[in-house]
Amino acid sequence: MKAIPSTTKPAGQAPTAATLKSKKDALERGERTPARVFRIEKRPDGTFSRVAVNPESQRRKSAKAWEAKSEVAKVRQSLDLTQEAFADLLGIGLSTLRSWEQKKREPSGAARMLISIALKHPEVLQEAVA
Repeated sequence: MKAIPSTTKPAGQAPTAATLKSKKDALERGERTPARVFRIEKRPDGTFSRVAVNPESQRRKSAKAWEAKSEVAKVRQSLDLTQEAFADLLGIGLSTLRSWEQKKREPSGAARMLISIALKHPEVLQEAVA
């Protein structure tokens, strides 16, 4: 098996967790084009095949999906929290959070302020909940 050299760091230095997270987030938002994209297809005989997909079309698809998300969902994903954890952090019910993310309801003014605080200073809310 041949090792693939990293193009972002000199040999011998592993990328930091923060660097990897920022690159992952940029891919999810459609700001960066992935290097390779594959789709797995099931053949009629039951086997699977891997088909290459155009990386630019995947970037556009990711950007469109990110734009369609609610602001609450974007904040939760940027904090890398599950729906349950984010609902606990805000002190709300899981069904309330889900209705906000599905754009069925809008958070009130106080809830919007709490969400913006969660985005800028999540440690403050985590400290208050603990």
